[in-house]
Amino acid sequence: MDLVSWLMVGFLGGAFLFGIWFMLVREDDRNTRTMTIPRQDLTRRGAPDFSKAHNEFERKLAEIERHLSVKRRDERAIALAEEEVRKKLAEEAAAKLLADEKAKIAEIEAEEARKKEEYEAARQAELEEARRLAAEREAERQAEEERLASEREAERQAELALAEEERQLEIEAQKESEAMEAQIASEEADKELEERLEREGAKSSEVQVSLMWDNYNDLDLHVLCPSGERIHGGNKNSECGGELDVDANVRPETKKPVENIVWPDFKAPPGEYKVYVHHYKKHKKRRSKDPTKFRVVVNSGGEINHYEGELSSGDPIMLVCEFNLEAPEERGSDEEIEKAMIEQETERIAEEERIAIEEEEQRQADLAEAEEQRLAEIVANEADELESIKASEQAMKELKERLEREGAKSSDVQISLMWNNYNDLDLHVVCPSGERIHGGNRESACGGELDVDANVRPETKKPVENVVWPEGKAPGGTYKAYVHHYKKHKKRRSKDPTKFKVVCNAGGEILEYEGEITNGDPIMLICEFTIDDPETRARNADDAQSRLAALESGEWDGTEPSNDGPVVESPDILGDLLDED
Repeated sequence: MDLVSWLMVGFLGGAFLFGIWFMLVREDDRNTRTMTIPRQDLTRRGAPDFSKAHNEFERKLAEIERHLSVKRRDERAIALAEEEVRKKLAEEAAAKLLADEKAKIAEIEAEEARKKEEYEAARQAELEEARRLAAEREAERQAEEERLASEREAERQAELALAEEERQLEIEAQKESEAMEAQIASEEADKELEERLEREGAKSSEVQVSLMWDNYNDLDLHVLCPSGERIHGGNKNSECGGELDVDANVRPETKKPVENIVWPDFKAPPGEYKVYVHHYKKHKKRRSKDPTKFRVVVNSGGEINHYEGELSSGDPIMLVCEFNLEAPEERGSDEEIEKAMIEQETERIAEEERIAIEEEEQRQADLAEAEEQRLAEIVANEADELESIKASEQAMKELKERLEREGAKSSDVQISLMWNNYNDLDLHVVCPSGERIHGGNRESACGGELDVDANVRPETKKPVENVVWPEGKAPGGTYKAYVHHYKKHKKRRSKDPTKFKVVCNAGGEILEYEGEITNGDPIMLICEFTIDDPETRARNADDAQSRLAALESGEWDGTEPSNDGPVVESPDILGDLLDED
């Protein structure tokens, strides 16, 4: 215990002992002051008189009472003094306790501050150590990563070198394979060309250009001579001796046509020659598909080269190749030239004699074989042709019904789109000027108009969209048709992909295209076609009407028109079909 507690215990113990002592002293005093009643003479006669004793007793009792009251007052004073002392001692003890507590708290706070400073210093030291270790680990990690990266880069470079070596080997192997395949293809093409030329009775020479393809379309071979003269179907013989001796599929006669331009041996003039191919006409009767793949075989003074390509109806004439020809004396010696001429003349005479002898015998057999082959080809293609014709007729009938239902217009240049569900497909047409006609730009500066825009809301399962120009007013140039799947209407549960059909009237030529598209697919290019300017179309239409009138009157001699320009059909076939009952 502290000093205050000891003082308090000592004080209270002393007060207690004083109280005990005081009580003992007062008790002794009371015992000594016993009540003494003077003995009276009891010998007197009569009744005893207690009044005096009573008074004395009362006095004594009052004295005791006073004594007791004084004692009680003293005791209360002592108690109050003791209470005051206790309070004072308690306050002093409390003040001391408070001071001690504050001192302890200050000591504790000082200790905590010291410990906190020590902890903070230790923590900072630990952080510094951790940072140092982290920096060391990061440096080690970076060094390891750099090492691994260098190793990986070295491995990658080695793998790349190995891959490049393998790629080069594959390229070489591919080149060898392609060269082998090209050689085989060239040999097969040479064999096929030889068969087709023999079938047509074509000529051959040391300067010769041949074209072959595999459908009923009419492709034309053009050769530009060094003099600038062009040999083609409208100019079959040139002044320099060149001759187009085979012009195939003016009518759709064979699926394996050939065209051939030849010069007599060593008579072709020296200089630069250019070879072109033109897709003159797509024969709809046979439903031949585009693009049409072709092969050109050029014998330029003994060097034979093959060229491949493809064309669609409406494409511009295509330059296939160019070659330079040396002078005849440089292509062979005088003896070789003379020998070639003698051989050519001998072959010609022998061929004429053979033909004269065998012509009559073979003519009937050849005619029968040709007729049999033609009938076989017709039969082979009849089912597909009929099915295609029926499908086309059904499509045109359906298109007619939908356009009539919507009150759509028709013209010699018209593009229509139809499909068979509630989805919203959009027809886009890019004009020759570059302007685009669609649902957001329904009229173009060149006169084109989107007069039907279907299924903006899901209204019909047989929608149609139509872009049309006024009759004879569509500008010349290239048109492009696109289809965009704008929205899939969930309300009607229409499924994707959505199949569609696009029908184009390209200045009188009907083109049909089919496809399918799903919502979210990019806009799809369907087709492109090129038409002449309105004046040329009108002039061609007048020429066609004139030829038709001459044919009906019997004045036309039956010769085919020149292949220099496009064949003109009825200017509004689609309109005529739509107007039929």
